[in-house]
Amino acid sequence: MEFIKPKESVGESTTRDLPSAVGPHFGRSTSKYSRQKLIFILLCVMSFLFIYFSKLFQTKETSIWEQFKNPHKEMTVDEVIFSLSWAPSIPNFTSFKNSSSAQHSVVRLEQPRAQYCVRDTLNILVEMRNYTGHPKAYGGDFIVARIHSPKLQASASGDVTDFLNGSYRVSFHLFWPGEVQVSVRLLHSSEAVKILQRGWMQDYKKVMYTGTFISGNKTETSQCGFRLSSGRALCEYRKKEDGEYYACYQPETLPCNSLITMLGSLSPSHLTNEEAQLLAQKNTAIQIKNSFNPVTVIDSHTDTPQRPTEKCVAGMNSPFPGGYFYSNRWSSSFCQTGPFLSEVAITRCLKGKTLYLLGDSTVRIWTNYLERKLKGLRFIKEGNLYLTLLAVDAHNNITVRWIKHSHPWISFHTAYKAGLATLPEVLDSIAVGGGQEDVIVVIAIGQHFRPYPPELFIRRLQNIRRAILRLYARSPQAHVVIKLENTRNLNSPVMIYSDWYGYMQNLAQRKVFEGMKVALVDAWDMTVAANTFEVHPNDVILSNQVAVALSYFCQYA
Repeated sequence: MEFIKPKESVGESTTRDLPSAVGPHFGRSTSKYSRQKLIFILLCVMSFLFIYFSKLFQTKETSIWEQFKNPHKEMTVDEVIFSLSWAPSIPNFTSFKNSSSAQHSVVRLEQPRAQYCVRDTLNILVEMRNYTGHPKAYGGDFIVARIHSPKLQASASGDVTDFLNGSYRVSFHLFWPGEVQVSVRLLHSSEAVKILQRGWMQDYKKVMYTGTFISGNKTETSQCGFRLSSGRALCEYRKKEDGEYYACYQPETLPCNSLITMLGSLSPSHLTNEEAQLLAQKNTAIQIKNSFNPVTVIDSHTDTPQRPTEKCVAGMNSPFPGGYFYSNRWSSSFCQTGPFLSEVAITRCLKGKTLYLLGDSTVRIWTNYLERKLKGLRFIKEGNLYLTLLAVDAHNNITVRWIKHSHPWISFHTAYKAGLATLPEVLDSIAVGGGQEDVIVVIAIGQHFRPYPPELFIRRLQNIRRAILRLYARSPQAHVVIKLENTRNLNSPVMIYSDWYGYMQNLAQRKVFEGMKVALVDAWDMTVAANTFEVHPNDVILSNQVAVALSYFCQYA
């Protein structure tokens, strides 16, 4: 920023214009008056310059600060990306044997004791070593950890701290008494994370699409994607108001508006043999051995864990870890989770309400779960079942509707483009007023964005964020839930679906929706605690996800 120096001529002309000695009688008093006036003018000029330059140099700083101060002030895509927990800089990959090895690493207790008490913090240290058994000198490994008591059907996630020197601390809050086991998994070595990070930031072509154009009896196909080379004519599908964009190479004769379906396919891998070895399934999510036995936890006051007293309210801070399983029931560590596991409780909560489930199949299966759980809820066939589902309980006036999010979709069956609105468009179309205030919206996206650079996902989140604000402006009584991503199957193609992508995208979701009146369902926390690596978790996980969501909006005894 360049300072603007006041011209000297301004000061000179100002001095010249001041009255000097007009005569002997007024000479002394006029000189005093001139000095006072000059000082006054100079002070005014200095004040003006100070205010001007202060505003000039504070422009960028205040814009960032206000984003944290004002929940309606959104961050830019680059600012969100910069805020994520990126892996530290590590040496260039030279040999597989120098990478982190779960088999050679060890987990030990920090300050071991004979027994612990409920509500204590249990700290463990992870000492990472490579395949030659030598200690690692840098961090960046992707680790997940949990405590569990199988007989009690109890489990909770741990909070991992990277010391950036090959050592890690994992902290667990002890929620229940009994014998507690510790499990630590190395999902990816730091060397593997570096490869994932490189591809995540740069590669738009890990999944490409074949677009089918149909007009009358004529059909043509063409390649589609987010970034296509400009050597050929393009059909560009762009929404200027929200920055959404993808393109197809223009078909031979048919017009661009005749695009009907898109079919995804994986692009060939460009990894070296050793890089592929780092990301192989046999080297992913390996448990690190403990140097200690299960710990004993006692509680002299009660046989069951203590529960929080504060009601769950949309917009409240949702920490990680944020809860635990006990008897296969999830309890929040910061607010009261309602008993919405029974048909009676769920029906009472949803009676007279419309539940919108918007996004991918990880929330589509909520519809299937509720249809199995609520005897009065019945599916109504309506159009393409891969795009939308509708279930209704006419007696209790309950409507459950799932709507799929728009492109991208990572599925290898034909996806129809026509008739599929973006989630912001769906949110804008939700009817409010006239008895429609009892609306609950659950949003879950992310799994289909994992193969692509984060800017695409964050831009979609920002557009959803703005649509949520518009919904609240129309209907302050509306309720919105953000379901974070869960872990997925370990046999999924790692460069496409790695849980490291999901973890980073969850951080982005927390950042984009920070400060808003939305409820978070931390599906990642639940699935790590339960050691469930399935994109479509079992009913224990699903039932507790639904129960947590309903706890934010429904009264219970």
